[in-house]
Amino acid sequence: MRKTAFVVLALALVGIVAAAGCISTETQSPAGDWYVPGTDITMTITPDGSVLGQAPQNSFFGSCTIDGDKIVFNIAATLMTDSEEERAFFAALNSVDSFKVENGKLVLMSEGKEVLTFAQALVGTFVTEDGITITFNKDMTFSANGPVNLFSGSYAYTENGIEFSDALSTMAFGSEEDMAAEAAFLAALAEAKTFSVENGKITLGKLTLTASVVGNWMTVDGITLTLAEDGTFAGQAPVNNYFGEYEVKDGKVTFKNVASTKMMGAEEDMAAEDAFFKALAENTFAAGQFLTADGITFVHA
Repeated sequence: MRKTAFVVLALALVGIVAAAGCISTETQSPAGDWYVPGTDITMTITPDGSVLGQAPQNSFFGSCTIDGDKIVFNIAATLMTDSEEERAFFAALNSVDSFKVENGKLVLMSEGKEVLTFAQALVGTFVTEDGITITFNKDMTFSANGPVNLFSGSYAYTENGIEFSDALSTMAFGSEEDMAAEAAFLAALAEAKTFSVENGKITLGKLTLTASVVGNWMTVDGITLTLAEDGTFAGQAPVNNYFGEYEVKDGKVTFKNVASTKMMGAEEDMAAEDAFFKALAENTFAAGQFLTADGITFVHA
């Protein structure tokens, strides 16, 4: 039987590709969702310095501190397996001492030599120009909601971009116009091999996608949040389920009528939950790759 253990990896890393603001006029922030092209290796760095990721076999997590173009990671990882590929990946991360950002990618370097290159990942919920929503999950699956059918499948990062496979449909029938729109969407998805991210918009082959806040989110502490298309939300806090309504305006999200179940838990959990509910109700969140406000950061689940 496979045993799960944890190993603390004090990694001297340098930042991953910038996406959300600047640390200085010369160094971009490493906050964002990233991947190593041609692999399933991913990493998320939040604006507050939390880190989540997937190595070749193990998940890893922790925090980072940033100083100019330097970044130091304190990382822990599950140890489901200890393959040569896994050791090589963490050894590469451990060796990094500098970085450079060029052509939308982050090059991690050690003593002036390139050791790893990350690119911005495709994660979250987006809307096409025809109003079809598509969600890219961290587990490399996707789902889409057309005017008639629901779609699902998987995707993988390639050396040059992205590849979709195993697409399934509910196979319902609608108006000729709606069916044509869905057929065009599926054809464009099948043909899409490259994607780029700029100003919150995704160019995926022939498709142009705009980011949406609808979908599943979570904090690095495990608090979940689901934003529904009808303007309601629900989630799981440390002890209780919570729910309410939200409003999106000018790239900002406001939560209203926050309520919860009334179960009791450990004193520490209840204190954390009360602080979370208070912050949720009193703050306006910046929408984008993250939902962020003072003291709270949600990442795509």
